Amino acid sequence: MAESEADQENQKLTALLVAAVAISVLGSSFQYGYNIAVVNAPAKLIQSYFFDLDEISNTTAEPLTLVSVYNTSHGVNGPTDYPLNPATVGVEKVNEENEEQELTDSQLFLWSFTVSIYTVGGMVGSFSTGFCVKKMGRKGTLLASNSLSIVGAILMGTSKVADSLEMIIVARFLLGILAGLATGVVPLYIGEISPKRIRGGVGVVHQLSITVGLLTAQVLSLNEILGTEQLWPLLLAFTGVPSIIQLCVLPFLPESPRSLLIDKSNELKAREALTKFRGTRDVSNEIREMRREADAEKQTQQLSAWKVLKNKPVRWQLISVVFLQVVQQLCGINAIFFYLNRILEDAGVPASMQNYASVGVGSVNVVMTIISVFLMDAAGRKILLAGGYAIAAVFCALMTASLNLKDEISWMSYLSIASVIGFIIGFAIGPGPVPWILTTEFFRQSTRPAASAIGSGLNWTFNFTLALIFPFMQKAMGPYVFLFFLAVCVVATVYIIMVVPETKNKTFQEINLMFAKRNKIKNANLDMNGEDDPLPL
Repeated sequence: MAESEADQENQKLTALLVAAVAISVLGSSFQYGYNIAVVNAPAKLIQSYFFDLDEISNTTAEPLTLVSVYNTSHGVNGPTDYPLNPATVGVEKVNEENEEQELTDSQLFLWSFTVSIYTVGGMVGSFSTGFCVKKMGRKGTLLASNSLSIVGAILMGTSKVADSLEMIIVARFLLGILAGLATGVVPLYIGEISPKRIRGGVGVVHQLSITVGLLTAQVLSLNEILGTEQLWPLLLAFTGVPSIIQLCVLPFLPESPRSLLIDKSNELKAREALTKFRGTRDVSNEIREMRREADAEKQTQQLSAWKVLKNKPVRWQLISVVFLQVVQQLCGINAIFFYLNRILEDAGVPASMQNYASVGVGSVNVVMTIISVFLMDAAGRKILLAGGYAIAAVFCALMTASLNLKDEISWMSYLSIASVIGFIIGFAIGPGPVPWILTTEFFRQSTRPAASAIGSGLNWTFNFTLALIFPFMQKAMGPYVFLFFLAVCVVATVYIIMVVPETKNKTFQEINLMFAKRNKIKNANLDMNGEDDPLPL
């Protein structure tokens, strides 16, 4: 059915919609990215203070790559993009003879725990999404989560004065919970308040804000700004600033209209909220579409994660979301950044310039994610997702070749840098942002919160799992580890082409019907209990 001029007008951005999206990602998604990267550059300063490195005698501590591997697990683009520099973790020149001081085994474990506890918090937060959204709503969950950030900021900002590394550990756990909630709630909220025609582009803003948070942490960590012995507590505490801004603004913005109408049966408030977001009183068609979804689910309460797992009408939606979230972690983005410092060193980049080079790489990530905002609703989700993994697969092959041949062919080190940039381009345009968008689009109101919790929870779980197994993979396979990531990218490309539908310009109801045949639902007009829905969809 052709859209009326009023419908087309309602598909545009309004000032209030922009404000709601911006403030929701600033206080949540941005902090997710920021706290991934913020401990990287000042790691040596923090260790020197709490472990009193100047007094450590030489030991036979374990190799320090485990710490950097733990930190590579924290990214989003999937969880982390910017790991600790292995060269700065616990190794310090102490005299002219270049003797090395290393962390003792117990100190190494404590620092590893400090870094990795962020991921544990992320798992807790992501699996709590469904419960929190049910009890507090989308906006209420975002507001409540700011308490975690503010408490965390206070703990980290005063940790040096209190001489307590434990305060940083507790703070990173709390911030991990915030990040886990962000990966579940933010895509849910901005996906539900956005018009279907621009929902994909708006959805990318969640991923974009994560990359901007990463880059902001890298920039503020430079020696010229906050990355100094005196100012690193302020660098860690900066995470509380976005939360304060969100607390001041978000209460004045509307709740998700879909949540108000479908979950709380309050059509009057839903219409008021939708009118504000669209900038017009002519929102009848969207309200009608929400009513139809509400009627289709009127016998269905919001489902728990366990009930969603057993729910036949959403089986392939859930399989696809689980697959996309898992392969996002297994595709190799963390390994690419694990090799980054070595690649830069092989290419002749001085150690003093490597932080600036990392900022440059982070800038590429941000720029390509910005580009994906404009491509998402023009090209579509499926082509960007499949194409992104295909591009990443090509550069995994080139990375394997360049790392193996760099000692024989001098210019191969530059091919390594090009491969890093190429991989980031492929990841940023599709595999980074699209899984979060599809997690919102694949499900109707009763299953969306639980499905979002399952998807983001598994993302964090495999994020943590990769942190544990990657050291052994890297030790056993060396640069050939990228062949594993090549295989993951190829499998992901094939699955997306064969299974994942294009959701561009589709309503949530229409997307659900696209899966009906694959779910072996004989009557496409079914509610979420598998019973006939008398309403035409």
